Amino acid sequence: MIRAIATDIDGTFLTTNRTYDHRLFNTAFQLMQQRNVKFIVASGDQYYFLRSLFPDIANQIAFVAENGVLTVDQGEEIACGQLKMNDVEDIIAYIDAIPDTYYVVCGRQFAYVKDTMPEKFKQGLHRFYTRTKVVKDFSSLNDKIFKFALVVPPANMRTIAHNINTRFAGIIRATASGNGAIDLIIPEMDKSYGLKKLLNRWQISPTDLVVFGDGENDLEMFDLAGTSYAMENAPTNVKKAATHIIGTNDDQAVLHEINRLLN
Repeated sequence: MIRAIATDIDGTFLTTNRTYDHRLFNTAFQLMQQRNVKFIVASGDQYYFLRSLFPDIANQIAFVAENGVLTVDQGEEIACGQLKMNDVEDIIAYIDAIPDTYYVVCGRQFAYVKDTMPEKFKQGLHRFYTRTKVVKDFSSLNDKIFKFALVVPPANMRTIAHNINTRFAGIIRATASGNGAIDLIIPEMDKSYGLKKLLNRWQISPTDLVVFGDGENDLEMFDLAGTSYAMENAPTNVKKAATHIIGTNDDQAVLHEINRLLN
């Protein structure tokens, strides 16, 4: 029995142009409401950006944002992680020494980027964040810092992630979200962490959860859910981890599959 549906956003729910078929979604959401199925947006993106994708229903649905570190249900914050500031400083110093690496420091209120980052990188942030601040340095941030979002040379992604996991074991964990993008998240606070919080709140079994994803940062929720769908555009290891494979994000395969499942 399907009682909750969670979907990743980039490469899964959104097309390459970062849009979605609103008419098709409205049909799917009406079916979810009729059948009392919870809808969860589970993404590495900023909470405020995710809300902006669903402006009319943002307070009716749940969000597992920032790769699981921030969980919100119908506008109510359920869980939010936080790094120690001395760890934040150590991580920043380490990242700054990695060649050709650009990054965002993600907080509860804003996503912060240093003014020395390339203009193209700063200008591209609006695709993933709606609340940003450009700062001279990160020494006086008055915010809960809980994640780092890195862009690294794709050929070095595995090595960089491995080195970070070795250097900061137990403090931060590197998880690849594809195409040179690495999120540094608080250990154990991945997407499945947020989903468990929501399922416990709603008294829903993981076996009644359906999830959709395309990246390695979706693997934990694949393990949790009774049914998991990998996109055709996902890497091979992600496809192998899912119980089903569907079409691509540009096919709007998630919305078509939700409509098929609930009809």
